[in-house]
Amino acid sequence: MKKLFSILFALLLAASMLSGCSSDDTAADADDTTTSGEETAESGAAEISGDIMIYTSAEDAFISEVCAMFNEKYPEANAQYYRSGTEEVISKIMAEKMTNSLQADLIMVSDAPTFESLKANDLLQPYDSPELDNIYTEFVDPEHYYYGTFPAAMGIVYNTNLVTEAPTSWLDLLSEDAKANTVMPNPLYSGTAANALMELTRAGGLGWDYYQGLYDNEVMVVNGNGGVINSVSAGENAYGIVCDSNALAAAASGSPLAFVYPEEGVPATADPIGITTATDNLTTAQAFLDFMLSEDVQTLGRELIGKAPIRKGMENPEGSLAVEDRVNLVTDAKVLFEAREQEKEQFSEMFGF
Repeated sequence: MKKLFSILFALLLAASMLSGCSSDDTAADADDTTTSGEETAESGAAEISGDIMIYTSAEDAFISEVCAMFNEKYPEANAQYYRSGTEEVISKIMAEKMTNSLQADLIMVSDAPTFESLKANDLLQPYDSPELDNIYTEFVDPEHYYYGTFPAAMGIVYNTNLVTEAPTSWLDLLSEDAKANTVMPNPLYSGTAANALMELTRAGGLGWDYYQGLYDNEVMVVNGNGGVINSVSAGENAYGIVCDSNALAAAASGSPLAFVYPEEGVPATADPIGITTATDNLTTAQAFLDFMLSEDVQTLGRELIGKAPIRKGMENPEGSLAVEDRVNLVTDAKVLFEAREQEKEQFSEMFGF
């Protein structure tokens, strides 16, 4: 009997030990799972690191601040940029593509037709940003190859010291008062100007006759929107064709300027951004695109350079019309892309460039 009891006791002791080992292993597995989860979260943050290069036509003061903010948020990352007018940026991109040496991780220039060209040349890759639910998706490529960042409009700026009656129509720039007294950006240099050319030549009551009228009325042509602002602010010209954000930012800084959204409608763009197929730092490039759509950067754009936010529910700059409150001239980007080079050539011949 004693022998039987000893055997039973030994069996019970062994079962207890096995049970204890099983419990310890489970606890250890749970600890390992927790540790693994923590490592995954940390490694995800660590992936936002390394160098990225943005090719852009955005204002230098703005894009330099955005890069500084991004680098502060992600200390292991280093966002840098190359800046010029849209047409020069695209020329640089295409030259680098020819030698398989594209340096840009992201491209941010002024208009959607340019991005259709980049898509057609297999220079962009799609990305489903988590910010999609927070922004106006009418400025997002349906296939998510590019995202609008700041909805903008081309209209008329005028010097309040020289003009007593504000213009209301594009046709006002064909008046005697505006003769040799108007300045516009060059569609061969500026993306917003190229977009305005294609939209206004398609608008009822304007067309190519309107641009011929501008030429006949001795309009001055300068490279970009900044040149227009400088000329009108200085009183060199009383009127200008320019992007609303440029005019509103200058007016807020004290320049004697006012901006008008003409009654026929305004060519609308949204400074799109997209990720290139050449990037070797995809995670950080995606993080930068998301950052551009964030409330912090959208607030910076509004306060620093008078840009209307792409995010829903944010206030517009003072003097700016909300997207829904203005007549927007927006033609399908693919249509404009297909006509772009021919129409730029027609402009070049008309204006003698």
